[in-house]
This record gives sequence, C-alpha cells and structure tokens, in this order.
Amino acid sequence: VWLGLVDMLDAPRPEVRDAVKRCRTAGIRPIMITGDHQLTASAIAQDLGISKPGDEVLTGRDLEKMSLQELEHHVDRVSVYARVAPEHKLRIVQALQKKGKIVGMTGDGVNDAPALKQADIGIAMGITGTDVSKEASDMVLLDDNFATIVAATEEGRVVYTNIRRFIKYILGSNIGEVITIAASLFVVGNAGVPLSPLQILWMNLVTDGLPALALAVEPAEPNVMNRPPNHPGESIFARGLGAYMIRIGIVLAIISITLMAWAFNWTTNVATGIGLDADRWKTMVFTTLCLAQMGHAIAIRSNSRLSIELNPFTNLYVWGAVILTTILQLMLVYVAPLRNFFGTHVLSMTELWVCIGFSSLMFVWIELEKLFFRFYFRNKE
Repeated sequence: VWLGLVDMLDAPRPEVRDAVKRCRTAGIRPIMITGDHQLTASAIAQDLGISKPGDEVLTGRDLEKMSLQELEHHVDRVSVYARVAPEHKLRIVQALQKKGKIVGMTGDGVNDAPALKQADIGIAMGITGTDVSKEASDMVLLDDNFATIVAATEEGRVVYTNIRRFIKYILGSNIGEVITIAASLFVVGNAGVPLSPLQILWMNLVTDGLPALALAVEPAEPNVMNRPPNHPGESIFARGLGAYMIRIGIVLAIISITLMAWAFNWTTNVATGIGLDADRWKTMVFTTLCLAQMGHAIAIRSNSRLSIELNPFTNLYVWGAVILTTILQLMLVYVAPLRNFFGTHVLSMTELWVCIGFSSLMFVWIELEKLFFRFYFRNKE
C-alpha cells in the first residue's frame, strides 16, 4: 500500500550564493568539503556557483588511495570533496599549501582541529563549534555564516588600504618638508631656515596628524572586492607606494621652494623702507606647506577616482580635519598671542592668496596623476 513520499532539502542560506560570487571576483576560490554524498555535494556546489557541471568531485575513498603528491595534481581543479572524514581535511590543506596557496579552513568538530591549526587562517563555528576547534582557530564565526567570512575579508582589505593611505600621506608630506628645509640654504642663503622647531612640531602633530587620522577611517571603495589578493609577505611599500611618496614629496618640495624664492624677494623688497618685517617669507612657506597638505588629504581619499567623483559625505572626518586645521593655521598668523608664540608674521591678503594658490597646486597635481594613469592603463588594455 503506497502511503506517501517525503522529500528533504537542507538548503543553503540565501546570502551564501552572493557571498560565493563575491569571493570569485575577489580572487578567492571557495572549496566545499562535506560528509554528504557526492551527488548531493555536487548539486549544491553547482547551485551556489562553487563548481560547474562536469567538474571533478573527489570522495574520501579517492583521497585514501592518493599520496600527497598525487593530491597536489588535483587540488588546483577540484572544488568539491564529498564523503570526507575530518582527517582528510588536513591532507587537502597541506596539498593546497604545497601548491603555494593561502588557505582558510572552516570547521566545528574536535577532529577538525589539526586542519584548522594547519591552515593559514583557521575559522571555527561559534555556535556549533567545539571548544577544541575554537582554540585551534584564528577566527571564530559568532553566527556560523559563510557570508560573514566574506564581509571580514572586505573589512580587512579596507583596513589595509587605509593603513597604506595613512603612510602615503604622512611620509609623502614629510619627504617634501625635509627637502624644502634642506634646500633653503641654496635658495635664501644666510637668511635662515624657513621653519622653526616649534613650527615643525606643529606640522607633525596637527597638519599631518589630524587629516591622517581622518583618512584612516575612509570607507571602502566600490571595487575593493574586485582586486586580487595581496601576498602576505608583500612589503607595505609595494605596488608603487614607495615611488608615490618620493614623487609627491618632490612635487611638494618644488612647489614650496618656488614659493620660497618668490616670497623671499617679494617680502624683502616690500619691507624696504616701510617698516614691515622681511621675515614674512618664512610664514608664507610655513602656511603654504600646511595648506598644500590639506589638498593632499582631500585628493588622496581615492587612488583612482577624482575627488569630484567621490561622495563628500562618506567621510566627513576628512573635511572636518581639513577645515579645522586650516582655521588653526590662519589663527597662527592672525591671532596675536598665537603669532607671538609660534614666531609667525602677519600676511597681507595678497600674500595669503599667493600661499593658497601655490598650495592648491598639490591637489591639482594628484588629480592630474589620476587622470594620467586612468587613460594610460585604459590605452594599454
């Protein structure tokens, strides 16, 4: 007597499909390792986009027949492993690492601990995971959700990009300042260095510090998950960061030195016979260096997109830091107690506008660089 038929489906979470797609675009290859039957595993993997119809599927029985060297020949093309026991995970991780891959492994059982420990990043389940698996892991998923791993990857890339952006801004600006101070001997002779120790300290703490801290919380760019992963052993100065700092430092120095030469002659000539302080050129150099860094902070928010293409409200900290620093810098010039303390001199409106004009060249240069590299790489493609 036919009573009926029961069909069961352990469906994947709806957000996993999109998470797998984002992994693919980010250069991360998802691999399914399951104890289920190979037909079940293959069907789910194809549904999620982990594998395609006709792709090879290895079972635990297949793995037991293979040596580590034989397994290495398969791991590059096999993305689904079925009927796998926890001890087989260790061999898969080792084979992938032998091929030079950076491996992140998930697991929840006691027997998963060796594979989690062996992997470059062990990821334990926070809800279903055992204490042993959590201890052996580098990261614990509190929601047991694969999509959280992808979100953590994106956040890590944002943090790393912002660290590089912070370094580019700080060191690029400092290189320009050092060259400017060193070149003053050849530009103005025995007239003295343009910056006092107190003014240099001001730039390091305020002009450099506030915008740099604001850049450290810049949100993710739209293409952050479309870039290939970086090698873990890569230097922080790799991929052009070191060249950028030197290039921007030289540009900032050229702008400041040119302003220094003009301001020295201008203030010396204007001051003759009318009682003004000829050392106002030092304040002009000081002001230009500080304001140029404000343009640098605004332009460096993105490596490829123009500032006009960015949403100004995505990082209000940068604008707040730039506005606050600019106001403080002007106070050092026009508020008597601060002026006396920092050793600055009152600038005329003409001199102030000259400083603003020269300092804005820093922003213009970086924006032109973005346009150049955009069209350069587009033409190469």
